[in-house]
Amino acid sequence: MPSETGQGKIASEAFRVLVVDDSPSIRSRVVQKLETLGFHITEAGSGEEALALTLEHTFDLVVSDIEMDAITGVQLCRVFRGDPGMADIAFILLTAASETKTRFWGRNAGADAYLAKEDMDEKLLPAIEEIMAGRKPRLSMRPEVTGTPLERVSAVLDHHLFDVVVQSEVRRLMDYVHDRHEFSEKVLELAGEVVGCPYLVLQLLGPGGPTYTIRARGPWPEDTPTAGLAALGIPEKSIGATQTTVNPDPKYGTGPHVVAGRSYSCNIGVRDETLGTLQVFGGANVCSAADLRCLELIADALGILVKSLFLVEETQLLALTDGLTGLYNRRHAGKRLEEEIARARRNNTGLCVAMCDVDHFKAINDEYGHAAGDQVLQHIAKSLTEYVRRNDIVSRWGGEEFLVIFSEIKLAAARIVAERLRGRLATSAQGQDGPKQISVSVGLAMLRPGVTGDALVEQADQALYRAKARGRNRVEVAGEERRAMTSVRALQPAAESEHKQTGPK
Repeated sequence: MPSETGQGKIASEAFRVLVVDDSPSIRSRVVQKLETLGFHITEAGSGEEALALTLEHTFDLVVSDIEMDAITGVQLCRVFRGDPGMADIAFILLTAASETKTRFWGRNAGADAYLAKEDMDEKLLPAIEEIMAGRKPRLSMRPEVTGTPLERVSAVLDHHLFDVVVQSEVRRLMDYVHDRHEFSEKVLELAGEVVGCPYLVLQLLGPGGPTYTIRARGPWPEDTPTAGLAALGIPEKSIGATQTTVNPDPKYGTGPHVVAGRSYSCNIGVRDETLGTLQVFGGANVCSAADLRCLELIADALGILVKSLFLVEETQLLALTDGLTGLYNRRHAGKRLEEEIARARRNNTGLCVAMCDVDHFKAINDEYGHAAGDQVLQHIAKSLTEYVRRNDIVSRWGGEEFLVIFSEIKLAAARIVAERLRGRLATSAQGQDGPKQISVSVGLAMLRPGVTGDALVEQADQALYRAKARGRNRVEVAGEERRAMTSVRALQPAAESEHKQTGPK
């Protein structure tokens, strides 16, 4: 029978409704209202009785009081929402309580609607019509639920407590948002404790990204880790931005090859902004529904933390980078140079620095304007960054000067790279508002025993001056001038002796 307030909104088939209230008079009022809609109605005087009835009957809608002894309406609602066999049953909570806390629980228990009993006469039927519109009665079969009412409430509360603890543990990771590497490790450490899958991957975007962090508990190719990364879908260009922790667990299998299996991914974000993804691979098995639920729980809670991490990184970058080019500024480049020198000496590897200066830059500014000059600097910065290796460091040293730190390289190889880079920049075209062609002069210096970072930069600077003096658009190497002069001096006595013997030509 259609209602008087909204005919045609509810399917003609009668729905089965469970009315739960410890007050017979309130139950009677609710039943009278529902009978006008032609529903099949069952009454329960307590939460325990309501749960017992679900073992024998199928319901489409529950209308329950909040304040009841033993099992409250909030707990009853959580049991329904936590049980896959009953989660889709519509649920309306009623309360006469005026306490703020009770109203809070009512709104946040997972119910489809929450109504004050004083508004029931006016709002109950419209709420039901809105909730049930478009629904069909559930199949008349006994739901697959087991356990006593109290056992089922206890299970739901334990389930909810687990969720709260996991979310709390995620929030504690706020202590690590100052460091992307450590934060990522801690996220996967936590995920590994509650998600039983062999491979977990965290991808983070943002100022320091994209980066990938992997926690592998299944088979892993130690000799060819790139094969493992490829099996997990890590892009080849991002291999250098990937960190992997391998903790083998025999229950996930053994062997030298990654068996990724089916993957499941959850977005990490804030509102409509995607910040990264949390992904698991099931390996030889299928990830359980409980594992995937935990994955979603963690990913949902991570959004605000990852956003905080990105804000920290943006602040750090502002202090470390040049505003025009986005490259490291001179102060930070000097610090990185000292770190690279220490690493080169510790590992007994080569290191070179190149000082690059735009030729005739003042003339470019004078002829085309400072905006065009800025575009030239941005173009140089982009070209340098794209050409050098990922572990090399490019910085704006000052004005039109750029410092490139080449790590783990010998002088001969660094010179080849510098020459190619100079040639590439000399043939690069500019936009319509700037010069059609530019060139750079380069001074190259190699780290030698006892040389400090400042001294190494000074050597590269002197080589740069020599490149300018010898016509620009060229590469000069620190020390070559001195070696050339030494060779000339060594040959001079022999030449003078020959001159005396033969006389002038």
